Amino acid sequence: MTGQQTPLVSPKTRNSLLILLAAIPAVYLLLAIQYSAITVPFWDHTELIHWIAEWREGNFHFSSLWAPHNHTRPFVYRLVMLINAVATDWDIRSEYIYLYLSMYGTFACFVWLARRLVGEANEVFAVTLLIVSLIVFSPVGHNNHWWSMMFQLDATNFFIALSFLIVFTRPKIWSGHIVAAASCWLAAFTLTNGFFAFIAIIVTFQLSAAKLMRPDRFAVFWVVNLLVASACYLPGIKMDSSPTHPSVLQLLEFSLAYLGAPLSGLLWFSYRDMFHLPLSIAANVVCSCILLATGAALSLDALPRLRKRNPAAMVLFGFGGYAILSAVATGWARAAFDEFGVANGNASRYTIFGTYLMLGQVYYVGAGLAHRWWDEWAHPMLARRIVFTLAGILIAAAFVSYGRAWRVYANAHDFNRELAQAYVWGLHPVPEDRFIHPDPEAVTYLKRELQLLELGPYGNRAYVKAQSPVGNFDKPVYLSARRTVKQRFVATDDGLKRLSFKFVTPNGKATKGIVTWELSEVGGQQPIARGDVDAAGARDWATVSLKLPYVAGSKGRTYELTFSGAGEDVAALGLPLYEPVEGSGQAVVLSDDDDAQRGRLVMELTTEYAK
Repeated sequence: MTGQQTPLVSPKTRNSLLILLAAIPAVYLLLAIQYSAITVPFWDHTELIHWIAEWREGNFHFSSLWAPHNHTRPFVYRLVMLINAVATDWDIRSEYIYLYLSMYGTFACFVWLARRLVGEANEVFAVTLLIVSLIVFSPVGHNNHWWSMMFQLDATNFFIALSFLIVFTRPKIWSGHIVAAASCWLAAFTLTNGFFAFIAIIVTFQLSAAKLMRPDRFAVFWVVNLLVASACYLPGIKMDSSPTHPSVLQLLEFSLAYLGAPLSGLLWFSYRDMFHLPLSIAANVVCSCILLATGAALSLDALPRLRKRNPAAMVLFGFGGYAILSAVATGWARAAFDEFGVANGNASRYTIFGTYLMLGQVYYVGAGLAHRWWDEWAHPMLARRIVFTLAGILIAAAFVSYGRAWRVYANAHDFNRELAQAYVWGLHPVPEDRFIHPDPEAVTYLKRELQLLELGPYGNRAYVKAQSPVGNFDKPVYLSARRTVKQRFVATDDGLKRLSFKFVTPNGKATKGIVTWELSEVGGQQPIARGDVDAAGARDWATVSLKLPYVAGSKGRTYELTFSGAGEDVAALGLPLYEPVEGSGQAVVLSDDDDAQRGRLVMELTTEYAK
């Protein structure tokens, strides 16, 4: 009996299962970040406190976000992080929202690209989508997952992916070029790698021009954008951050390690912990040579299609060119050729851009198989059974690597718990400070500002309150230029952090001016804190809290709170005074009191202590 054998699983079911498998890396990333995220200020991310403090103190200048940092001008990154910090009191957990948006947004771009190049209703799309998912969410790039500062790289990658998607799938549509150029601008002003995307697009369009030696109109458009962006970007930029430039051999080895790391790490995950840098580049170099060889062979095949501006061919050339340019430029201008030497090319954070060499080939081969470009006898290595077998090996190895990689996220989880122990109240150094930043002065400044402004790890903390008892309300005292008001009190605990009281507005809408306050220890040489209150913004009988620098040994010490104002009594803010009762603090001293009134009234003052 003969006949066609019925498959155990229908093609539709098989494709659905493969697409379902493609969701696993996305879920893995979500769980990994939730578990391993660094949730307190750490290393270079601590520099954001300068902008936050200036914003809170009213000294912020928008132009400061434009300032260069080494070889970058991360305006977009700083803007997003600053706005979020101001809105959330620098709750770093909220920053991972932008990390998720960037990474899942990038994947959405690549899914759409697969639909455009491969189509949907076929097994090639399902396999392509699974491989792309494994690459995009790969734990090889774990450094870009557990640290929210890596939003800078993840956002850049999203903007670049969006630009490539638009411009390579709609190569003849001017509106697409305009939107893609805007996205490239955002990428460039997030991280320098955005400029490499400009160059990759220019080269791809010029290679696909009708006449190779005649400037293509789209290439010219991108050249103009590159020149204008460079003119805005380069003034004041320090182009070299590496102490010495590499030799040609070092640059070659670094670039090969950089380009091979994404594939090598998927085949066998070699990172032992979150800060581990593998010293051997052999596996990465081998994988890089394989990818470069297959890329060259596919490029020769794609060249006729490139001249017709076939989207898959443009993706192959554009993606590959971008990855190679990123590797060489990073090795020349950015990578530190220190005791680790060319092994710096193995760094986890670099893999986010090195993946484009592999992705371009995945898309081109997927498009070719879907559209049956190749005869299996003429191109045996591109036969479906060969490609699917190799894809199966890669997929199986990748899932094993995903499992092996969890140790890195577990290590980051433990590190975050240890790092959080450094953020205790006070400025006295603790052993964990070395994890925050290598510069002790930077750590001291960071903690002082965070504690004063009650941000980040010092935000939303519980305080112990001690309220001074008072009797009946007697009268308000006007905080004008006519007088100063002084209230002494004794701290009842260590860790004085806040003073709370109430203002009144007896002058109603006429209230205006600035009230200046100052806190000092009786007998001290310098004030502990001072600040201003805008009288026009005060509300009648509303509680006002003054945030103070953390005062460690405050218990039993006597402090003096002084108020002074501006203008006349008819427009001044009022401070309510009360009759004293048993247990009340010392009497308020008014500079213009006569002898009969002196020492008769007290203010209602609540002291708050951080624990």
